[in-house]
Amino acid sequence: PIWVRHVENSRRDAALAPTVSAMPRRPHALVAPLLVLTLVGCAPTTVIPPAGPPSEEASLFASDEEALAAATEAYEEFLAALDAKLQNPPSPEVVLNSFAESQALDEAVQSVEQFEAEGLRITAPREVTSVQLQMVVRVDGATEVVFYACENVAGVDLLNAKGESLVTSDRPALSAWESSAVFRPSGALVNSRTLWSGGGVC
Repeated sequence: PIWVRHVENSRRDAALAPTVSAMPRRPHALVAPLLVLTLVGCAPTTVIPPAGPPSEEASLFASDEEALAAATEAYEEFLAALDAKLQNPPSPEVVLNSFAESQALDEAVQSVEQFEAEGLRITAPREVTSVQLQMVVRVDGATEVVFYACENVAGVDLLNAKGESLVTSDRPALSAWESSAVFRPSGALVNSRTLWSGGGVC
């Protein structure tokens, strides 16, 4: 059986930006399309569906706050690992599949390959400034926590192979993401990370 607990969120109305450079909605991590330094606006009318009734099934977490805290920790560890691979020199000891799976892992690997191929690098890790819980899903012995995260890249520069900055003056510092982390007896892995096109996260 699948048990879902929804958590209601406010309307999303804040301006959005990409991780290192502005991007269309489709990309999720720092892959080739993300290097197009153009500004992307938000869709302020986007609304999260109303919350459903809570499940009576016992959860892995004692509260929504505990679930969100655990998901945030897993997400921050994943971003730190990804950024360690994108900086110069990259960290060879970091293994991304220890932190992510599925779409999140695929996009992260593409980002690393893109950076290596074009000689790109970032100068510092990004920061997660705030998070909001969307829902908690339990299925087949695993618990998935879906949440929104606001990332800050104000202190992050994107450099080419010559050491020249590729960041434009109008690059937004904050970007909002809809992400999820899956918790199993073996541990936690981030399994999705998608640019959020609404507001109310950052």
